[in-house]
Amino acid sequence: MPKTIVFLAIAVCLLAVGTAGLAGLSAGLPVPESGADPQATSAMPVKVAVLAIASSGKFVGDDIGGTMISIRDAQTQELLAAGRTRGGSGMPDLPDIELTRLEPIPTEGAAVFETTVMVDGPRLVEVTGYGPLAAQGAAVRVSTTKWLLPTGQGGGENRVLLHFPGLIVQILSPPTHFLPATAAPLRIPFRANVTMMCGCPVGPEYPWRPEDYQVTALITEPSGTRHELPLQYDLDAPDKAPSQFVGSWIAPTAGVYEAVVTAYQRSYDNTGVDHVTFILP
Repeated sequence: MPKTIVFLAIAVCLLAVGTAGLAGLSAGLPVPESGADPQATSAMPVKVAVLAIASSGKFVGDDIGGTMISIRDAQTQELLAAGRTRGGSGMPDLPDIELTRLEPIPTEGAAVFETTVMVDGPRLVEVTGYGPLAAQGAAVRVSTTKWLLPTGQGGGENRVLLHFPGLIVQILSPPTHFLPATAAPLRIPFRANVTMMCGCPVGPEYPWRPEDYQVTALITEPSGTRHELPLQYDLDAPDKAPSQFVGSWIAPTAGVYEAVVTAYQRSYDNTGVDHVTFILP
């Protein structure tokens, strides 16, 4: 084939490619530059602040162990960040502050987990909290989803507030697997410590009044017979400690007994449970 024809064919091909590129630009379609990756994106940092607050209480702070936080992609479950909240329970008068539904809860002095997540655009994440860590028997898991927005797209601190329902109930007497040497029948004293999920105490001098709580021991005999024992607030608790509810019950026979103490806050529908066994010779 003559060289003139070959050069002419190459020129026609180059002209066709150039025309297609121009047509693409005029139509608003992207035309990749030489050596550029059309899939390449630039990640942007996004600040996230996660707080945990007890239902009808204060923030879950260091004094009750705080909460463990994880942030994951809501669709892929990729772990983006994890850590523990650090700080206090918030303003001293937080329970007495009146807010409308459109006003944010003040976070001054509150425990928080702060981190920075790299995103290439708006990203839907799942934020999970587990706690309180110093009350493992009462710890619950709370999750929510939220869109994270880069700073330039309206995203600021991306604050997430997790609400922890429930009550912390700890049976102080009898202890778990109690083994008294005295044979049945035997009077068994019951004492339970009941607080909010933030550790906030129950007492006449606190915002959380004892009359708002129903505390009950459900006792199962070795035969399977069940008994219900109401526990009353103890105004004369050791060291004048608040949050103590007491009662007593006579175990009639030898064997293994089970006891479940339940607590119910009427005004906010918070509940909590603890469980022990005791064995009489």
